[in-house]
Amino acid sequence: MAGETMPGSGDGHREQVERRKINDPSSPYFLSSSDHPGMMICTVILKGENNYREWATAMKNAFRAKRKMGFLDGTIERPVTIPKDLEDWLTVNSMAVGWIMTSVDPLLRSNLAYMESAHDLWTDLDARFSVGDAMRTYELKELIRSCKQHGQPITIYFGQLQTLWEEYDGIRNFPQCKCNGCTCDLKKLFIKHVESEKIHDFLMGLDSETYGNLRSNVLGTDNLPSLTKVYHMVIQEERHQNLMRGREDKGEAVVFAARTGPAGPGAGKEERGKCSYCHKPGHEIENCFRRTGIYPDWWHENPGRARGGRTRGGPSRGGSSGRGGTGRGTGRGGAQAMHVGDIQPDSSPTQRTEAVHKPGFTEAQWQTFLKMMENCKIPALEDKISGPTYEDADWSG
Repeated sequence: MAGETMPGSGDGHREQVERRKINDPSSPYFLSSSDHPGMMICTVILKGENNYREWATAMKNAFRAKRKMGFLDGTIERPVTIPKDLEDWLTVNSMAVGWIMTSVDPLLRSNLAYMESAHDLWTDLDARFSVGDAMRTYELKELIRSCKQHGQPITIYFGQLQTLWEEYDGIRNFPQCKCNGCTCDLKKLFIKHVESEKIHDFLMGLDSETYGNLRSNVLGTDNLPSLTKVYHMVIQEERHQNLMRGREDKGEAVVFAARTGPAGPGAGKEERGKCSYCHKPGHEIENCFRRTGIYPDWWHENPGRARGGRTRGGPSRGGSSGRGGTGRGTGRGGAQAMHVGDIQPDSSPTQRTEAVHKPGFTEAQWQTFLKMMENCKIPALEDKISGPTYEDADWSG
């Protein structure tokens, strides 16, 4: 303010300052009604060497916002001769000490020496937690080099790198021109070099399978674009890949649904098999009566078969007096009638052999086999009780 000598100016008038207007928001001595020593002015909590740089940067930003940075760096010194100025300084200084202590982890807070000056406390913390800058620099370089995407979204991966870059920039030494006659704009060239390193770090950490072509195209250019431009290019590529992946997933889902959809009316018969000899569904060639000429006992002994079958041509096996009659009968034995065609079940085994194929047998061998089967015939009580299997015609009527 006009007419006032700011403390910490370094001249001989530091102790002759006028009383600050503590109600002036532009004054470093101004305190609002909401300010108190236990207030959290910084969201970052100091936990040790690992996050000291992040914490220090956040605290400096908070103190600058409150116009109290002079109490940290020592530019606002403690008044000596003017009691009223000393009282105002002690008030704001105590508030700054409280803000610093509140932002320190409770485990570390108990080990800190009590200091009345905010500047002395700030200097002590810096000396304690920044002594490993050389090792931290090496560690940060390794963390940046090993930071990879590993399938993460680009925004998360870039944010991880951005945090490491900011901390690394805070402890590295930037070259400065000291002759005051430099015309080559050294600082601008160095900043461009640092940005080029960040572009390489960002691109080399991307997943090669997804962004390999984009990385080759960007690094193959003579003049690298800015880091912001590269970031936007990668974001666009990520959106394109997600769109294509969504279409592929939708296509695979449609194909899967078509393959696993509900079966049609005839699907069950296909699954049960179809005889390659008589071309009828519901049984395999090994159980085909037409091929073997061997019928189950219930075929001959069940009186219910005289009721007629569902034959599509010729008289039913029960004759005209049976239920089936001629044409389409209503009996349940029609399935086997379709299998055997014109072979009559009431005929003798010798007669039936004339209509069937005898694979691998001579006529004499076949007749001998049929006689042996007739001698070994035993009434199948179990079939009468339980009924036929799914491959046999239903005789229960």
